[in-house]
Amino acid sequence: MYKLLLLLALVPAVMMQRADHIRDVHENWTQVPVRPCTGSERPAPRAVRLEHCPSLPCHLRRGHDANMVMDFTNNHAASNLNTHVEATALGVTGPYNLPDDRAAACNWMVDARCPLSVGEDLIYHLSMPVTAIYPLVSVAIEIELRSDAGVHACFVIDAVVTAN
Repeated sequence: MYKLLLLLALVPAVMMQRADHIRDVHENWTQVPVRPCTGSERPAPRAVRLEHCPSLPCHLRRGHDANMVMDFTNNHAASNLNTHVEATALGVTGPYNLPDDRAAACNWMVDARCPLSVGEDLIYHLSMPVTAIYPLVSVAIEIELRSDAGVHACFVIDAVVTAN
């Protein structure tokens, strides 16, 4: 019985630590200029910082994760938040399917948890896998945070996939 209670207490504590470890590290990452997404209902974030990206286009190394943080002011109350990513390369746009655990944006808030309130200043951390099979091409990546209430933040960044 005690083991079950301990497990039930530890699992949420571990889950809440997912993005909090990034808190002290991301401040040293370079803020990069991003393009807003099309559409007035898709607000741009206040700032975007990428690890190992001193200038555009960002170099995404195959076989590694691309890490970024986005500062945004929440514009919709939400109990759940998801990350949707699209990539455009060689004139073709398609979905970039994140693993389920990484697409669940509530798990990746820094010093915050869902439910989210209107007007909250938030920091979201995304660790996006760049698998070894990706071609070495230039790509425009659109990253959108959305809930049933609407789009919370959206931006486009230019990058190039490089060899490891």
